[in-house]
Amino acid sequence: MPAGAVIGTIEWTVPYLCYRYKGLRSYMVAITVSVTILASLLLWKLPQSATGAKLFAVFILAAYGGGYAVLMSLQIANTAGYTKRSVGSSGMFVGYCLGNFMGPLVFLQSEKPYYTTGWLVTVVTSAICVVLALVYRFVCARDNKMRDQGGVSEAFEHAYDDDLTDRTNPQFRYTL
Repeated sequence: MPAGAVIGTIEWTVPYLCYRYKGLRSYMVAITVSVTILASLLLWKLPQSATGAKLFAVFILAAYGGGYAVLMSLQIANTAGYTKRSVGSSGMFVGYCLGNFMGPLVFLQSEKPYYTTGWLVTVVTSAICVVLALVYRFVCARDNKMRDQGGVSEAFEHAYDDDLTDRTNPQFRYTL
């Protein structure tokens, strides 16, 4: 129950902070996944006798859930065009499901109790996620700046009638 309370709090607080303060979404994804990296390293590298620290790591391990909620909303906000948005949302969910399917398969029974392969895969893929979230923010900010310099202001009229994608609509601005 304590782990559920911690993660539930994170999953409510992180999206609320992103709603309340603009420009935090990619940063919050990076922060929550970094907490998961910390927990993974603690569970992997600490000795078995460090039960208190390992229990703390278990409590914070699923912090990425707050980032996932923000990431889903970021994908919807930053994709224009009905079909593109639907395919993007579906693709993210399929990727999430594949990760949940493949994740347990890298924790090899022969490596117990430290499960080196499993924790290494978790840390590396999470680190890649942090880097990609920050690169994505940079690219979106750069595209917004280029569109602003192009002299076309952000607008929403006829957005659904035209059904232009975020790439083809010069009035579209990415949410950061």
